[in-house]
Amino acid sequence: MNPIEIAPGVFWVGAIDWNIRDFHGYSTERGSTYNAFLVMDEKPVLIDTVKAPFAGEMLSKVSRIVDPAKIAMIIANHGEMDHSGALPALARAVGPEKPILCSKMGA
Repeated sequence: MNPIEIAPGVFWVGAIDWNIRDFHGYSTERGSTYNAFLVMDEKPVLIDTVKAPFAGEMLSKVSRIVDPAKIAMIIANHGEMDHSGALPALARAVGPEKPILCSKMGA
C-alpha cells in the first residue's frame, strides 16, 4: 500500500493489521490501523510510528516521499506499542542526532 496524502503535505504512512481481532478491548473483526503521519513542511516531521512488525512497511511508505534521514524530528504521542513499536527502527533510519519529542507519559 502507498502513503496517502490526507491534507496538503500531510501523509498517512501507517499500517493496516488485518489479523488483529481485539484492540484495547474492542472487537476488530476486520483488523485495525496503526496510524503514523509524515508532515512535509520546511522540515519533515514524523508523528508516531506503528507496531514493530510493521516498521519496514512504514519506512517504505516514508521513503516514497522523503529520504528518512531528512526527517528533522519524531513526535511520539505516547508509549503504547501501536504508536511507538517501530520507534527504534525509525530512530536508526533518521539518525541518532534527531530529536524525539514526547509527553511525560511517553518518556
